[in-house]
Amino acid sequence: MSSLHPYRIGILADDLTSAADGAGPFVDLGLSAVVGRGQLPDASAAIRAVDSQSRSASAADAAARATRLTGQLAACDILYKTCDSTLRGHVKIELEAAFAASGRKTLVFAPAFPDAGRTTIDGVQFVNGVPVAQSGYGRDPIHPVCHSRLTDFVPAAGEIVLLDSTTQAELDAKVAALPDPETILWVGSPGMAIALAKRFAFGAAQGPVEIAPCGDILIAIGSANPLSHRQADRVVAGAGVTLLRAPAERGDEPAAVLRRIAQDAVEWLRGSRFSTVIATGGDTMEAILDGLNVRTFEVLRELEPGFPLGRAKLLEDSDLLIAMKAGGFGDDDTLCRAVAQLRQITPASGQAVW
Repeated sequence: MSSLHPYRIGILADDLTSAADGAGPFVDLGLSAVVGRGQLPDASAAIRAVDSQSRSASAADAAARATRLTGQLAACDILYKTCDSTLRGHVKIELEAAFAASGRKTLVFAPAFPDAGRTTIDGVQFVNGVPVAQSGYGRDPIHPVCHSRLTDFVPAAGEIVLLDSTTQAELDAKVAALPDPETILWVGSPGMAIALAKRFAFGAAQGPVEIAPCGDILIAIGSANPLSHRQADRVVAGAGVTLLRAPAERGDEPAAVLRRIAQDAVEWLRGSRFSTVIATGGDTMEAILDGLNVRTFEVLRELEPGFPLGRAKLLEDSDLLIAMKAGGFGDDDTLCRAVAQLRQITPASGQAVW
């Protein structure tokens, strides 16, 4: 790394929202970022994020993907492995695989995201003051969380550093104080991404990304989290906004419900009416992008922390704005605020799509 240029940052995530919101804070400070789905993206971007698509994979596949992609990213100056702030997915398996493949001396684990109510106290992860395994995430129908203590998720061997934090400022300070950052595998959620961006995104020369006018907004609610459904309740459909929504109760076939939502969204997006899609739940946006055959996209900025906005190129050579968030992120008005922001750059329905 030259002292005149930013660090090269490599980000590995187990789902799409984590890959995009891991890059978002760096973009907000002026760096360019590209996300690849299952593959490394364009090397010209300062931030290269990869979605391994492993959260819903088998344990063996998750480990293999973490090993392969970490090895490909290991040459980056700073290597950041994202994890869900509620510790869902194959966290321990992926950390063991990534640490072994990274060539790094130390693993620093800090899953706190204080701005979203996810804090770490005495090595225990909390969600709004409740140990995560005792919260609603312990009853997640797809990825239930069984443990709250960080030591249950880290490799048994190697130099491991666990960071407590109850505020973003505390996390920022602890991340900034650790020496030899290139020898560390950094592991955390959007709180860690914010702290890393503040430390390493210096010297960025890129100005704000221009977002041209676009058409209507499609919102796809694929998450079963009750918060995402309260957020959907606040959205006023019509006037350029269309809402697709899975039932709050999934029954015995959650995968089939998600497929139907994604298929409906893809059918709508293949027309010229919509050029913005918002999805709650990483699996939801994954399925939509699969249907549209989108393998990479650039991250433009964050609508809110943990709520990135990107731009994808479709096969028809048109562009699609994509915004995504985890189902449990935000408050009841998060989607309303996102729509309001997007409407500021979106003309009335019927104008040309860019």
